[in-house]
Amino acid sequence: MDDGRGDHGRAATLPELLAVVLLDPVTGRFVVDQQRTERALAGAVLLDLAGRGRLETDGYRHPRLRLAAGPGADVVADRATRLPTGWFRAKRGVTRLVPGLRAAVLDALVRGGRVDREPGGFLRFARWWPDTVLRDTLLAGVAAALRDGAATDARIAGLVSLLHAVRAEHRVLDGRRRELRERARLVADGDWAGPAVTAAVREVQAAAAAAASSAAIAGSSS
Repeated sequence: MDDGRGDHGRAATLPELLAVVLLDPVTGRFVVDQQRTERALAGAVLLDLAGRGRLETDGYRHPRLRLAAGPGADVVADRATRLPTGWFRAKRGVTRLVPGLRAAVLDALVRGGRVDREPGGFLRFARWWPDTVLRDTLLAGVAAALRDGAATDARIAGLVSLLHAVRAEHRVLDGRRRELRERARLVADGDWAGPAVTAAVREVQAAAAAAASSAAIAGSSS
């Protein structure tokens, strides 16, 4: 899979790749609301750390996590310093990672030449235009994983799992919503993930569901 190396030759992290996928190249905005975007990016940080071997688990069915020391000089390594010391639940990790994460990931993408930022102005929001070649490459990998029901590339499997967690499959791929979700579930539930990844994805799903429920209640009461 294309590792998303930008103008400076640094491989993109999983939260950066997820942001590229979630950014709409037509509108320059994320395809899901801010709460779900933030939680998905936080989950991507945990998945990336797990992929680096930097998340230990205590071996229980609903594991606690612990950050292990390791090198790094990117947005994931930087955000890892915000995680609790000692053992923690994935839910707490997601909560600790959210503040400022969206902006940090976008800044990293701009610096890496993977996203162009259009500043906002009076009554106008800033917009971010993703590298469409990279985005199309990533989505081709996601589509192939959904078609085959499996993903040999752990990062593609991670992207599928996080898209499934925030119910965004149909927002980035063409196809029937129910069919896309079922295929994404098969990948997300596959044996590619270890305990730390499974815990992170589960908490992103729970947080996204809570955010969607809060939005629905707010909408019905307005």
